[in-house]
Amino acid sequence: MPRERPNCAIARKLYEAFLAGDLEAIYALLDPGVEWELIGSGEIPHFGLYRGIDAVKQFFSILGEINHVESFEVLSYTETENGAYAECRERGHFKGHPKHFDMRSCQILEIAQGRIVRFRIYQDTAQMLDAWRSQ
Repeated sequence: MPRERPNCAIARKLYEAFLAGDLEAIYALLDPGVEWELIGSGEIPHFGLYRGIDAVKQFFSILGEINHVESFEVLSYTETENGAYAECRERGHFKGHPKHFDMRSCQILEIAQGRIVRFRIYQDTAQMLDAWRSQ
């Protein structure tokens, strides 16, 4: 069995911690100056750019208040020279909103010296915005 590539191993640790709800394990993988970004409409409260671990903690606080994840899976990991990317699928809804979203995303991790220095998510923002606007 081939050994997992180093950047994919870090990405896998990130998603395992996320699925386990272990935020401290997530923070331990981050560079102190990390840039964490969800690309999309500022109308959705957790979208935007977060700089530094304290800001990422704020992101997870907002996410926990508004988002209900029903299922999340990583479909694939791909090693890159400067990190890794993961293709993911998520199903859920926003608390207090009836419409669900069921979408795929591409999540890009830039890694330096074993730490995540930049994390970006590209996803079906139209579907999420539609779910957010439903009341």
